[in-house]
Amino acid sequence: MIMATFEETQAQLNYEVAVYREQLMMLKRETERISLTAIDLSNALKTVENLGAEKVLILIGGGAMIKGRVTETKVLVPIGAEYLMEMEKDAATLELSRRIEATRNAANKLNEEFNRIMGKLQEVSGQLQDLEVQTKISERGEETMKEDYV
Repeated sequence: MIMATFEETQAQLNYEVAVYREQLMMLKRETERISLTAIDLSNALKTVENLGAEKVLILIGGGAMIKGRVTETKVLVPIGAEYLMEMEKDAATLELSRRIEATRNAANKLNEEFNRIMGKLQEVSGQLQDLEVQTKISERGEETMKEDYV
């Protein structure tokens, strides 16, 4: 059985640390994206819940708006692949609530994965620190031995 040298072991541990850090960054970005989606869905849900015959400002593009009155309470809800489905207010409220719950569940799973990988990173970082301490002790021992023989 071939024993790995300090340098090989250190290189392997440094690689693992880099991989875990990259995974953590990807999970952080995905968690931020999902958080923004949850906020967007929550805002849409509040709007649908308060939907009724009322005066509103309608964005018409370029920052321009017009005053209008809502007369229709049906909602167009995206269903994927850029398709929309017309739903009654109650059905749209249920669908948006379902999506908010699914988004929260996804965020919780990402946080669990983040914590799992963080634990691995801390473990590998500890091993790397131990290896560096061993290397320094070994180098000092060699220097002491050289001084003793000089």
